Amino acid sequence: MKNYWPFGIFLLAMVVVGLIVLTIKIAITNPVELQNMCQRNSQEIDENINEITKMREAFLKKYHIAFEGALQQDIKSFRQIFVRLSDKTSGKIETDAKVRFFLTRPNTTKEDQILGEGELVEGLWQSKSFEVQKSGRYQGEALVEVGEVSICITQEYFIQNN
Repeated sequence: MKNYWPFGIFLLAMVVVGLIVLTIKIAITNPVELQNMCQRNSQEIDENINEITKMREAFLKKYHIAFEGALQQDIKSFRQIFVRLSDKTSGKIETDAKVRFFLTRPNTTKEDQILGEGELVEGLWQSKSFEVQKSGRYQGEALVEVGEVSICITQEYFIQNN
């Protein structure tokens, strides 16, 4: 009577070794990248988290801020990012702000775009025009400074080919 256990154990060991090699190959060809937030890297944010949190709280006590526009858009129509900024007490649009826009893809820095200073048009702060080449998830980021307080806000968009 033949015993197939040694052959089975050998095949199992070969499968395990093959999966380890495959995992190492995938890890080498797809390296982990640092993700920036409003052009600040993770280490800078970790080092200054207390000040960032205090500034964020002070900002949100005085101002209401929100992204405008559809979260799912066509690749041809996704050309600008819009932010509405108003004073909480008076409800007036804030005109003395400095708004800088950024566009990025989650989990990569290869396609980051610095969109520059925003412009106030009809009550909305809008970014400069841009183009996206690929469909998928994008994050619009806005670094808003009013006087001594600032905030970095993000909004995720899903862009599709139609």
